[in-house]
Amino acid sequence: GQAAARLAGTPGAAPLQASHAPGTPLRVGLVSGDLRNHPVGYFLQAWLKLLDPAQVQLHAFATHTEADALTQALRPCFASWTSIAALDDARAVQCVRDQQIDVLMDLSGHTAHNRLALFARRAAPVQVSWLGYFATTGLQAMDYLLSDWTCSPASSAERFSETVWRLGRTRLCFAPPAEAPPVAPLPAMQRGFVTFGCFQTTSKLNDAVLAAWAGILQALPSARLRIQSTRLGNAAEKAALAARLAALGIAAHRIDLHGRASRPAYLAAHAEVDMILDTFPYPGGTTTCEALWMGVPTLTLAGDRLIARQGAGLLAAAGLGDWVVDDVPTYVQQAVRRASDLPGLAALRASLRERVAASALCDARAFALDMAQALEAMARGEPAPG
Repeated sequence: GQAAARLAGTPGAAPLQASHAPGTPLRVGLVSGDLRNHPVGYFLQAWLKLLDPAQVQLHAFATHTEADALTQALRPCFASWTSIAALDDARAVQCVRDQQIDVLMDLSGHTAHNRLALFARRAAPVQVSWLGYFATTGLQAMDYLLSDWTCSPASSAERFSETVWRLGRTRLCFAPPAEAPPVAPLPAMQRGFVTFGCFQTTSKLNDAVLAAWAGILQALPSARLRIQSTRLGNAAEKAALAARLAALGIAAHRIDLHGRASRPAYLAAHAEVDMILDTFPYPGGTTTCEALWMGVPTLTLAGDRLIARQGAGLLAAAGLGDWVVDDVPTYVQQAVRRASDLPGLAALRASLRERVAASALCDARAFALDMAQALEAMARGEPAPG
């Protein structure tokens, strides 16, 4: 929007000469304020360390000073780590150029701690947006946006000012949480009723989502709904959501609302739910992957843009493409059908962690190879795969 239009007119965006010398490692810079305990950090930790430093040499440009245990785990993956949080745009651009970066990657888009002005000023010969944002940056100087074929089919090209470069398998690589407890048995087998779950932030619970959930619960009179979100620790937020659900005919005794939990407790809470109902048009990301690791499949609705197709992309990469639907009536129908097949749900749950571990979603080595090949091809000026 306006921010992109302002940045697009930033001075200093003249093209740079490609600097990569054949036979030397490709110098790749990552610009992010989220190299820490954050979804961006989670989707970096599995594969970064598997890049061959003789092929790709990584340089971090941190735009935020916060650091934690995940920051410390990521640091050894980088040949250099520079904080540009306190630098103005001109000095930060010079900092990137001094490192002779061949490909500069933006991991923020229009989110907190972004430094898109560096990209508008053409800090590196090749510039790519990936991971932390789900739409175009709108910058003329941003050459590529990294995605995959499920999240960004060919028909979506006009949504981006960048050239969409699609990785062959998946745009995201998941690192399973080390603190995850074992997968629990299907709770419905003991209880005799199905519990649908959602671990999304409450801002994603729009009227269309709640109406679809009401339709599902109406069709399954014994089913329950368990929603866990940080904001539900607030009594007023909790009461407001309960009132919205009541207005849709969902009785209070069928709903369990939970606030923030520690990470181990949040993972353990998946033992309470039989399947996840995804939000739309803003589906889950990290929460979907973590639920799969805990043996809980997510039913997702694929929309018409990158963010709305994220759930579809993750489930396709995990080998669960049959849990993706294209419209609300099918979403309701599939939720009812899946919930009516407890043996099927129990069998899937028992095998899911093993299946996901062996899938493209968790194949960090393959992802590192795909990423390295894509970055090298961009640096050579090859056309995007199509």
